[in-house]
Amino acid sequence: MKKYIIIIVSTLTLFVSSCSSDYSLEKSVFIEDVTNPGLPIYSEWGYNTFGAYIDREKFISESSQLPAKIIVNTDTLNLTLKGVMGNSGSPVTMKFSIKGFAPADYPDLIMLNDTTIDLKNSKCTVTLNTSGYSSVLKIITGTLQFKRVQNLYVDKELSKAILSGYFSFKTFMHNEPVAISNGRFDLGIGYDNFYNY
Repeated sequence: MKKYIIIIVSTLTLFVSSCSSDYSLEKSVFIEDVTNPGLPIYSEWGYNTFGAYIDREKFISESSQLPAKIIVNTDTLNLTLKGVMGNSGSPVTMKFSIKGFAPADYPDLIMLNDTTIDLKNSKCTVTLNTSGYSSVLKIITGTLQFKRVQNLYVDKELSKAILSGYFSFKTFMHNEPVAISNGRFDLGIGYDNFYNY
């Protein structure tokens, strides 16, 4: 009987210590989507990942940098996705600017829950920065969908807003039509990556 008690206590100690280890809500969790190779799965858990195909090249977040920031200026919300493109890992930044929406703080992002934005609308712009070259994209057709926005509480205190959804659009790059497809995001937005000034 003593032997079983020692084993149970040892197992519980190991379990409790692993739960309280250096876990951080800031980390990225990349689980590959088997139907869209190279992209993360669609999730609503605050995995801090995003991904899309730009034509056939993958554009994804990476674990070594903060994948997203929201910057609110006057009456415009700017959602910036920072990642890498292709196997070479070239840095790419994609920014969605939504005019007419200016939340005061990150808990107010919940107003975006179940919202689809027409990117061709003149109130929205998409900017792409690749290799230091920045351009506002001319959108042919496309949408940005906030499928689920939820506030995350840890020990009854608000920790983050989790934004999950999809994006896809057709545009021009280097005077050639390009499709950005299968875009998905699952982002934790909080004190460290929400700015309103």
